[in-house]
Amino acid sequence: MRRPDTLPDSHRGQLDRILDACPDLATARELAHEFSAIARERRGHDLTHWVARALDQGPQPIQGFAAFLQNDWDAVVNGLALQWSSGAVEGQVTRIKLIKRRSYGRASFALLRTLVLARPP
Repeated sequence: MRRPDTLPDSHRGQLDRILDACPDLATARELAHEFSAIARERRGHDLTHWVARALDQGPQPIQGFAAFLQNDWDAVVNGLALQWSSGAVEGQVTRIKLIKRRSYGRASFALLRTLVLARPP
């Protein structure tokens, strides 16, 4: 998954031989690099073209991934296009679940409420 220009010459030659021997792997690598660029550069509008190409040309695992993306299309496109992230919210949810699991069955609601509302050190 590295960018081709960052590979050492010895690895690049070995990779070229592998990709020549397995065309499906070469297609999968190309599609993976393209998807990575779409995600990294927040080009959600390019996803339609990528999904069509993946469904048409990609190996079966890539086709399955592309088909899965279509299940919640608007969320996927917005996640790859908009600058906002739910990462902070997801972090808090994970923290609360950890507190809940750690004290499951041993703490009263008042104690759980205090632990959840208390700021971590």
